[in-house]
Amino acid sequence: MNKMIKLFVSIAIFATMAVASGDLNIIPLKKVKGMYNAKSALFVDARGFKLYQKGTIMGAMHMPAKKFKKFSKYLPADKNAKIVSFCNGYKCEESDHLAFKIMALGYKRVMVYKGGYPEWKEKELPLMSLVKECKTGPKGPYVPKKETAININGAKAYWGGEEIEDGMIDQFWLADQLNNGKVPANIQLVDVRKAEQFNEGHLPGAINVPWLADDDKLSDASKLTGKKLYVIYCNTGMQSTDARGSLDDDAAANVLYFDANVKCEGTKCTTVANENL
Repeated sequence: MNKMIKLFVSIAIFATMAVASGDLNIIPLKKVKGMYNAKSALFVDARGFKLYQKGTIMGAMHMPAKKFKKFSKYLPADKNAKIVSFCNGYKCEESDHLAFKIMALGYKRVMVYKGGYPEWKEKELPLMSLVKECKTGPKGPYVPKKETAININGAKAYWGGEEIEDGMIDQFWLADQLNNGKVPANIQLVDVRKAEQFNEGHLPGAINVPWLADDDKLSDASKLTGKKLYVIYCNTGMQSTDARGSLDDDAAANVLYFDANVKCEGTKCTTVANENL
């Protein structure tokens, strides 16, 4: 009996490794549109719920890779069903992780749309999002609210979100600072992308502490324990949110995440703050 159990475990491990090492079926926008118009595939959004609420492909199901076990019960019973995984653009890997997890369950027609939500939106294709009340904001430069001012380890900044416990820095304030060539005193920017992405371009003065998605942790959280305010960022705000959330309360006390899109060539960068819900 023990030999049979060992054999079964060995086969399961081999199957999982085979899927993980296999090639993803990456499909272009033209093919994605064809399946969407024909209603021949299930679209699954691998991003976090906050981004899903802000906007997604019309009819897409929310299925974050990090919570796959919880959401996998909503997958089709037919293992031959077409499934299209997508996330936040070409540099977002959550759609890849999700596709591998779905394939590991035996689904045979899993595809990844790398252009994802940003490309779909840019092409003005059908979208859905949480209904939001339109507000006319003040004209001129962005001015943060005085009551959101914070001073952490000598770094003067502003918190974002609905409350400071959200762990987010005011993304509009910081984006404005960075786009004007300023890094506020005693703030250490932390790039949590892979080393090769960091080397292609990063915010001036940033250090690289990669986010290990499979292990759900930062590669070296000890680098975020000095007497500074550490601000975590990535390409779109997705990984930075997860990275900050992985820290225990003591470690997170001096760490905030930056909810923004960051694009860099070398140290020439542009940042665009993500909208609040």
